Amino acid sequence: MKEELSILVPIIGFSGVIIGAVVQAIFNRKNQKVNNLSELQNSAYADFLNAASKIAVAQRQDQRSTVEKELSNLADAKSRICVYGDSNVVHHLAEFLREGGTLQTELEILSFTRLCMEIRKSVGMSEKELRSCDISQLLFSVDVKNTKTPGK
Repeated sequence: MKEELSILVPIIGFSGVIIGAVVQAIFNRKNQKVNNLSELQNSAYADFLNAASKIAVAQRQDQRSTVEKELSNLADAKSRICVYGDSNVVHHLAEFLREGGTLQTELEILSFTRLCMEIRKSVGMSEKELRSCDISQLLFSVDVKNTKTPGK
C-alpha cells in the first residue's frame, strides 16, 4: 500500500502541473484573441474619427487634395469597422452614412455624435455622466439636441 502511494503521489502532482499548464495556455490564448480584437477595433475607430475630422476641416477650408487623401483613409477605416467593430457601432456608422455622412447638417452631426457615444460604450467607457451635446460641442463647437431635425 505504501509503495502504491509513493508512486501515486508524484503521478497526481505531475498530472496537476500538466492540467494547470493546459488550462493556463487555453486562457492565455483566449485573452490574446480578445486583446488583439480590442486593438483592431480601437485602431479602426480612431482612424475613422481622425479621417472624418480631417475631411470636415478640409472641406470647410476648401482643401480638395486633403479631402481626397482622407477619403481613402476613411474607406479603409470603415471597412475595418465592418469586420472588427462592435455590431452597435456598425449600426450607428451605417445610420450616420444614411443621414448623409458629411457633417454639414445638424442631423448628420447628431448622428455622428451618437456614433461617438456608441464607440465609447463599446470600448468600455461609461456614458452615464456624458451628454451628447457635450460631445458635439467638443467636436464641432455646436450644441445639438437629442431630437431629430425635421426634414433636410
